[in-house]
Amino acid sequence: RQLIGDVWEWTASDFLPYPGFRAFPYKEYSEVFFGPEHKVLRGGSFAVDPVACRGTFRNWDYPIRRQIFSGFRTARSEDV
Repeated sequence: RQLIGDVWEWTASDFLPYPGFRAFPYKEYSEVFFGPEHKVLRGGSFAVDPVACRGTFRNWDYPIRRQIFSGFRTARSEDV
């Protein structure tokens, strides 16, 4: 039931810009990381500023990293 704020949650998505993307808070904060090497994390964690603890905030990292507060969520269809 808890969806935001425990740990960052990995997605399978490459970290790429959305249509109409504008860098925030500055260009080097995200644009230099666009590409298939970095995957998207969502939701924030207990260890980050509250401004980043929301489902719409995208973070990124290398999937092999272990030193960030991250986890994953499993899901299945109701009709399975």
